[in-house]
Amino acid sequence: MPGNASRPNGDQMARRLSELVRQGKATRVLPRIDDLAREYSDHGGVQQAISEVAVLAKDFPKAIALAERALALDNGDVRRRLHLAICHIAANEQRRAAEILARAEPDLDGSAEQFSMLASLYVRLDRHERAAEFYKRAIEREPANARHRFSLAATCRFMGLLSEAEQACDEALACDPAEYEAYLIRSDLRKQTRERNHIRQMEAVLARGTGNYMGEAMLCHALAKECEDLGLFEKSFRYLSRGAAVRRRHLTYDVNQDLELIELIVTTFVDERIRRVGSRGYRSTEPIFIVGMPRTGTTLVERIIGSHSRVKSAGELPNFPQVMTQMVNRQSAQKKVAQTDMVPASLKLDMRELGESYVESTRGITGDTPHFIDKLPFNYLNIGLIRLALPDAKIVHVSRDPMDTCYAVFKTLFQRAYPFSYSLEDLGRYFVAYWKLMAHWKSVFPGWMYDVSYETLVNETERESRRLVEYCGLEWEDQLSRFHEQDAPSMTASASQVRQPVYRSSVGKWRNYEKQLRPLSGLLRSAGIEIPS
Repeated sequence: MPGNASRPNGDQMARRLSELVRQGKATRVLPRIDDLAREYSDHGGVQQAISEVAVLAKDFPKAIALAERALALDNGDVRRRLHLAICHIAANEQRRAAEILARAEPDLDGSAEQFSMLASLYVRLDRHERAAEFYKRAIEREPANARHRFSLAATCRFMGLLSEAEQACDEALACDPAEYEAYLIRSDLRKQTRERNHIRQMEAVLARGTGNYMGEAMLCHALAKECEDLGLFEKSFRYLSRGAAVRRRHLTYDVNQDLELIELIVTTFVDERIRRVGSRGYRSTEPIFIVGMPRTGTTLVERIIGSHSRVKSAGELPNFPQVMTQMVNRQSAQKKVAQTDMVPASLKLDMRELGESYVESTRGITGDTPHFIDKLPFNYLNIGLIRLALPDAKIVHVSRDPMDTCYAVFKTLFQRAYPFSYSLEDLGRYFVAYWKLMAHWKSVFPGWMYDVSYETLVNETERESRRLVEYCGLEWEDQLSRFHEQDAPSMTASASQVRQPVYRSSVGKWRNYEKQLRPLSGLLRSAGIEIPS
């Protein structure tokens, strides 16, 4: 932060820090946060602002301590309590966050802003019924606010209330036609028909211009989906290509960095080094990891196994890579380790401590259930460490036809995740690297991972489900055949599909675009990946 001749007062400093956080420039004050905390030890606003910086730096104990200091200074102000809950959520301490929110509810000031903020925090805690209740209260206070209505729509979608979600989207767009994300999720809530679709409405909005690139990308992806539903495949792909290209132009992403990381993992986790580390991990049978490329059926597998009475679905947990990163940084005297240095450094960790710390870090979500599912797809990068740190854990790898996988990834607007998905060349090169990495894991850990094919699962659902359950060390239960009736929320890109019985209509869908996807299929074939003619 630039130096000043005179020391800013507390209010001024709090505003400056909050603005830096909002602009994504908080890293520039990281070296000074301890000094600032001492200099402004009597100002709750500054303590909270520094806490926000600490959250961004993933220093959660410091963030919580600063948030508690801010709360004490301002006599339990409800805004400070909501921020303290945010810190505990960031630290994966969901139970503590839920307790704080419950105590904060009676002290809300009745404003739409606080109702909406509380609702958003309940979403992060997977307490969607409470979230919906407070979004409705926000709508009562500000009925013309499209964002409240959209947030309610998204929450209803997570809960499987698809008709209610569609109505809330319609209402949001009636309030503000520029609430572009509402077009995107509305298109996915059901299969559109020639009698009931939104193509003309969205084309008119797109023709007027959106004024921002994400609005254009969202409209194009929504139009691509609805056109595909109607069998307008060429038109669908034109919109999809336009939306993906717009999104790609606004990304600072180089696929070569991901490819180099994957190659480094392959060359680091070799038999000799793995034997040297040995199998001194944490002997826990609780974790069941579900890994694979996005859009391959990982959510379907999660819903099946998660229907078991002895299993808790914990969602896409960032915990394993977070705990590993924290341990590597601590091992390096708190210096932030570069991603490429992280891979060899991770093999020097105490594997038992890594496994135990990971399991303990999940307690706020998983509680004491006999087993829990961690469905972070990207954990396929961490399979070597998982095998060493948690030798009794189960790993289910879900695969799908390579072209169906790539097309499904390409047509999904992930927004902040999977930056390789908006260019067919990036996507193809990344998929080849992923394919080779999975082959590597199977060669160094033969027989340890369970491979399930999406196509086999949808064609022979009960037989494959029984095999999955047996691999996880569980007894079959009758409700597993009715997994789609499960009322647990889903916050994945498949949130609208998981409420349906198994369907086969997605198998071979890429062939509707065989001509347009020819560069991708050629790239995969040249790498030795079989693509049926």
